[in-house]
Amino acid sequence: MAIGTALTACSATALMAQDVDWTSELGSHEGTDLVISTITDPFIDSMKSTVPGFTELTGAGVAVDGFGYDALHDRQLLGCSQRDGSTDVLVIDGIWMGEFVEAGCLEPLDARMAEVEDSFAWDDFVADGAAQASWDGTRYCAPIGIYYGLLFYRTDLFEAAGMKVPETFEELKQAADFFTDNPDFPDVYGYAMNNQRGAAAGQQYFEWAFSAGVSPWASNTVGAKDPYADLTPTMNNEGSVALVQFFKDMTSYGPPGVESYAWDERATGFANGSLAMINDWSVRAQIANDPATSQIAGKFAAALMPHAEGADTISPVGGWVMCMNAHSEQKDAAWDLIRWFSSPGAHKEFVLDGGPPSRVSAMEDADIQAKWPWTVQLNEARQTAWSEGRPRHALTFQLIDETGIEVNRAIIGEKSPQEAMDDANAQAQKMLARGGLL
Repeated sequence: MAIGTALTACSATALMAQDVDWTSELGSHEGTDLVISTITDPFIDSMKSTVPGFTELTGAGVAVDGFGYDALHDRQLLGCSQRDGSTDVLVIDGIWMGEFVEAGCLEPLDARMAEVEDSFAWDDFVADGAAQASWDGTRYCAPIGIYYGLLFYRTDLFEAAGMKVPETFEELKQAADFFTDNPDFPDVYGYAMNNQRGAAAGQQYFEWAFSAGVSPWASNTVGAKDPYADLTPTMNNEGSVALVQFFKDMTSYGPPGVESYAWDERATGFANGSLAMINDWSVRAQIANDPATSQIAGKFAAALMPHAEGADTISPVGGWVMCMNAHSEQKDAAWDLIRWFSSPGAHKEFVLDGGPPSRVSAMEDADIQAKWPWTVQLNEARQTAWSEGRPRHALTFQLIDETGIEVNRAIIGEKSPQEAMDDANAQAQKMLARGGLL
């Protein structure tokens, strides 16, 4: 099927699914109180404003509990190990999928989805979201918060400088250098990345690797049928070391302390006008777009992430999927909530309120594109992404954290990039071997 035909078919399916009569489709759940645990990313407010629609339809109460990244992961896994059913719906990072499935935390949803395939409109989810919500050929979750990594830049600064938007690593470095300590643009730094030791720097490495023309493990090439066939790490080859050197070089164009920046610092620095450019997950564009909290609302735009010379942009993809806790005692109600919240109609409402578009129909929706202009670039990014760019096996959380420790050591000068990535590679090899994945 041609791409255009496929997209048209997906959109048509989604339009049909929006016509569902939810009053007859959903059960009555009066007296039921459901609990969702999720990340405290910007979409949590949009989720809280959307779920009352489910209460109106079913009578069920819905509480949304938010936690930081590491705390959410550890809390959800601890609850699973204790067979705790007090949380009914788990919103997890797609890269935790292998770990959570192997730990028995998630209820498979394939059978339930098959019963409502037409109204569920699975084919309308972006392909990367569908992949993030599945493991080993089984659907466990619904994509509700799929992110793509984009380059965000200040349009006012670029127009004043007469500068084109960077497309390569070298052009990015030149633009960052131009805006840093430039008397024509006082109090502006060129760039900031996710350099903080641990998960932040580790995720940054995997997000950039493919656009640098390198693969982090042996069998992982873009489009590979089985990217997990050979997990032998390849993080210390020449291209990979050059990428980490690039991370180190880019700290010269950031504010003091940029070596310890993570998600919040990067997004806040861009919103307060002190940064000319950042790379960031698409969901955080809302922070820069809110006039109440941003100095640059209406003065920025998005582009695809840059790439190394001779390589292509492989847009980073990640995000959050909504799953049923295998230990919940309210599974029918939990499934109704997942099914309704991720449906095309409710999803559009969620996105218009600030949630990340995770369906093709949402990305192509005129109302959504008008309200959130960077959705156009998201629609381009999903066609250049690779869903397995970041590992998703059972040791992912630990692997990313350990890699990020070594990447940061190179960034702050504790080790050379070669030494750091030799150590990261050796640690990954031992970890995967101990875990039976090599």
